[in-house]
Amino acid sequence: MTGLIEKLFPKESPLKLLKEHADVVLEASAYLPKAVEEYFENKNIEKYSYDVESLEKKADLLKAKLRGSYEKFRFAFFDRSDMMALLHKQDSVIDKVDDALKLLRMNRVEGIEKTELPKLFEELCVSVYDSVKLMHELVDTLTTLVESAFSPVEVKKEYGEINVLENIEFRTDTESVHIGEILFSMKNEMNPVDIFFLVKLAITISSISDDAENVAESIAMLLKAE
Repeated sequence: MTGLIEKLFPKESPLKLLKEHADVVLEASAYLPKAVEEYFENKNIEKYSYDVESLEKKADLLKAKLRGSYEKFRFAFFDRSDMMALLHKQDSVIDKVDDALKLLRMNRVEGIEKTELPKLFEELCVSVYDSVKLMHELVDTLTTLVESAFSPVEVKKEYGEINVLENIEFRTDTESVHIGEILFSMKNEMNPVDIFFLVKLAITISSISDDAENVAESIAMLLKAE
């Protein structure tokens, strides 16, 4: 009987593995604000980059487990294709975090410590991390929705959080554009390579929030399908 129950309801359900993957993504994203802050303090941030690489490998293992879980799980609440699409978008978040930290290792920009740029980058990172935290909450709430049989109250709450995330994503776009405007206004003072490097960094960091919003949109599509 125990074997039958385990086959019908395995411990590692797709939804549980998606949540675990989101946990890893959130953990990796937490490195971004402190890495950027310390970068502008001329500190070595390589350790953070290597830590995120390790977490990315852990996320890859969870992806593989989730793919395989549909072969074992007899009663899945969401279609495999929908879950895999959601997982792919969620995985893009940790990929972009890794990209941003690798960028920080490539070039050291000097002479901007007394400008407003370090503060603006730090504020951008805080906004981006807020979007990832909210994305994580949305994924976590999927379990609550399933357990409540998609209670209208819980669904309404989920849609409310999706709207908040969309507003944060708009804010990060605005912040990254503002950084770009300031950088190009300094074209007569800064090394052009450093300007384009920092613009690339701002765009990469901001795109993390875009990916978090994509996860939210996928969750919204799942809710409409129910």
